[in-house]
Amino acid sequence: MNKLKKLGKGLEDISYLFLSPEEEEPAEQEVRVEKNKMLSETIEKATKNICLIGNSHDSRDAFLVINLGLALARLGMRIAVVDMDEKSPCVNFLIGKAKDIILENEEHEFVSKGPFGIKLAGINSALIENMLADKSLRTKIMLEMKKMEQDVDLVLISVSQDSLFYMNPLLRKSIEEFLVFVSPDKNSMLNSYKVVKTIFSHNPVAKIGTIITDIEHMYEIDVVFNKMFLAVKKYMVKELYKYGFLFKLKQEVNNNSNIASFYDADLTACISNIAQIIILRLNLEENAKSNGELFKNVFTEFGIE
Repeated sequence: MNKLKKLGKGLEDISYLFLSPEEEEPAEQEVRVEKNKMLSETIEKATKNICLIGNSHDSRDAFLVINLGLALARLGMRIAVVDMDEKSPCVNFLIGKAKDIILENEEHEFVSKGPFGIKLAGINSALIENMLADKSLRTKIMLEMKKMEQDVDLVLISVSQDSLFYMNPLLRKSIEEFLVFVSPDKNSMLNSYKVVKTIFSHNPVAKIGTIITDIEHMYEIDVVFNKMFLAVKKYMVKELYKYGFLFKLKQEVNNNSNIASFYDADLTACISNIAQIIILRLNLEENAKSNGELFKNVFTEFGIE
């Protein structure tokens, strides 16, 4: 019980760092709702997609993203993982290499193929600069990304909290859902709150879910989610969705490791549950054929035509 009280106090201790505690007037809320509705009607839908936002440049997050992609693929979904972290841990982790492959596009296809038909691509600031400078590379990558979008049911976009601020064109595009990893640590909750605030400031109609990570005790799940939910509800007049939780990894993960090197029954069950929630929420079985415009629009935001 003492642990529960201590954890529950965490977000209260730092609540003064959140948005202004002033409550919105009912009339202001109605105006905001109406504006959000109008904005949502103007957003062009593209590929079904989810942007997963990890805590840092962390191989553990890459491990979880790749495993989630594989879990969805095992359920019959055609999946792509697009890594937009500056260090591309998802790319490196899936192929079991430390070497960054995303700048070797002259010799390799930009979209790699992984287990269960999963497709994988990496985009970072260095690649964006190369695309701006090289028209042939720009054309090649944009064509491959468009084809990838048209060939899959769901794109998982992985980005760290740090990289998100550079990759903020993602926030203004037609992302179906944002999933934010949150651990019981109070600093993690604060950082995740800041990410939620940033997303809503760019895209007020965004849908944001949480995955509670690094769980050691089951009571932590509701405590962490409720603290995040109540803070967002109070200071942003928004709601968060609960996608599930992940137990703390029992062994270290690094970029040189291969996905087949790890197995954790509890973690596998958690990831499988999250995959099923994703399918239910996005109605993937009813997904219409994509027009392949999502990453074209993202690249345009970076000045790439």
